[in-house]
Amino acid sequence: MAKKTFLLMGLVALAFAVAFPATAFASRTITGRITAFTTTSLSVQDREIGVVSQATAPVAAKKDKGATSDLLIARQLTALIATAKTPADHVKLQKHYLALAARYEAEAVEHVADAQAYRKNPTFLESKTPGGPGTAAHCERFAELDRQAAKEARDLASAHEHMAAAK
Repeated sequence: MAKKTFLLMGLVALAFAVAFPATAFASRTITGRITAFTTTSLSVQDREIGVVSQATAPVAAKKDKGATSDLLIARQLTALIATAKTPADHVKLQKHYLALAARYEAEAVEHVADAQAYRKNPTFLESKTPGGPGTAAHCERFAELDRQAAKEARDLASAHEHMAAAK
């Protein structure tokens, strides 16, 4: 009996470790809410949509090194926004927002590809939970949200381009 209980506890612990990895990871929603969780904690923080959290910056750097070289971490971005006075500061902010827009566009392309794959090979989730995770509608929604975020980032880049030219 003790061996069975020990084995069962080991399997539960293994399943828990697979479902909730020890390292934290984060996901961004269009509202700018960052949700990070580990096996021991859950934290939710509200952020502006233009801010790249430190938790997601390394993930973005692994995906595309060239486009993220101009991305600033949240602390740098906040400080630069508060103190930007020279044209060089505004150009740096412009580059950040253009890189952010490129990243959002790349994510939108990935979501469109996922939606196409789900349309070619639909799962039971399409009828069970329409619009839920694992469906084409879900991927299309996030593709559209990423496109909107990219547009906002390009608008911010344009504003900082005008501020750099005015000074």
